[in-house]
Amino acid sequence: MKYWSESKIDSSGRIFSNEMITEKEGYEAMLYTLMLYLENSGSNDLTDILSGGEYWVPDVPADNAFWEYWLEAVAKVKNEGPPPLKQLRSPVKINGEWC
Repeated sequence: MKYWSESKIDSSGRIFSNEMITEKEGYEAMLYTLMLYLENSGSNDLTDILSGGEYWVPDVPADNAFWEYWLEAVAKVKNEGPPPLKQLRSPVKINGEWC
C-alpha cells in the first residue's frame, strides 16, 4: 500500500513538503481533511481533531494519520477540484411560511 506521506516524512516522524498550494486550495483541502477524518474515525469531536493534528515536537504531529489525511486532501483538490456542494433540503411551507 502506498502512503501519501511516502517521501514526505522522515524516519523520526518529522513531516516536510515543498509543495505550494493557493489559499483556496488550502481551504478546500481543509474541508476534505475534515471529511476524511470523520469518515475514517467516526468522530466529529473537535478536540480529537485538534489534539491529533497538533505538533507534540517540532514538525511531528501527535497522530501521523492527520498528515496522511492532509496530503490525500491536497491531492484530491488538485485532481478532482473542490468538495461537492452541500445538499440542502428543499424548502417546505410550515404555518404559511417557507422554511
